[in-house]
Amino acid sequence: MGVGLGVNDVPIVGEPVAYGTAFIALLLVAFSRYVIGYPLTLAHEGGHMLNNLLLLRGNDGWTLADDATAGTSFKNSRGWLVKNIGNFVGYATPPLLGLAAAALIAMGNPWAVLLATIVLCVLAVGLSRNALAFTVPALIVIGLTWLVLAGSGPLQAAFAAGISWVLLFGGLLETIRNLSGKTGDGEALVGRTWIPHAIWNLVWFLIAVIAVIVGAQLLLRPGYGIG
Repeated sequence: MGVGLGVNDVPIVGEPVAYGTAFIALLLVAFSRYVIGYPLTLAHEGGHMLNNLLLLRGNDGWTLADDATAGTSFKNSRGWLVKNIGNFVGYATPPLLGLAAAALIAMGNPWAVLLATIVLCVLAVGLSRNALAFTVPALIVIGLTWLVLAGSGPLQAAFAAGISWVLLFGGLLETIRNLSGKTGDGEALVGRTWIPHAIWNLVWFLIAVIAVIVGAQLLLRPGYGIG
C-alpha cells in the first residue's frame, strides 16, 4: 500500500532531527515524570507480557496505577528459570527496545518503529485490566495511527527517533533510580537465586548504559554499525 513508507526516505541519522529529538526526549525524561513515566511503565510491563507469550506462561492481563506503578499477571507459573527470566526482562526491556528502534532507524526503516509500537500497544490494550492500562496504550495507538496515515515524512521520522530516545534515556534513568533501592522484580530474583539485590540493579544499569551508548552511535553517526 505504501502508506507511511515515505518516512523511510527521510534522513535521520546524524541529521538535526536526531539531535533535536534527543534533546527533547532528555528534557521530557528528566522533568516530566508522569508524561514519560506511563509509556516507560508500559514498555516495562510489555516486556513481561512478551516474555509470558514467548515462554508459554500465558497472560492474564496488566494494570496501571495513577503513580505509574503497574503489574502483569500470568496464567502458568512454569519452572525456576522461566520465573527468573520473567522477572529479569522488565527493567531490561525499555533500553533494549530503544536500541532495537535505533537499529531499525540506522538501517533506513523508521516506519517499522512506528508500526511495531502500534502493534505492541494494541496487544497492551487487549490485555488491560483497568481504565488507565487501557487508556495509555489506546491513546498511543490513536496518535501513531493518525501519524502514519496523515503525518508528513519528516514528522513521522521525528516521532520514530523520539520513541527510540525516550526508551533509551528513560530506561537508563529508571535503572539509575533503582541502584540504591529495591524493586519487586529484584526482590523476586533475590528470593530465588540468593544473588544480592544490588547485583541485579547493577546488571540492569549496565544493560541500559550499553544500550544508550550504542543507540546514540546508531542515531548520531552515519555509517556506524553494531559489530
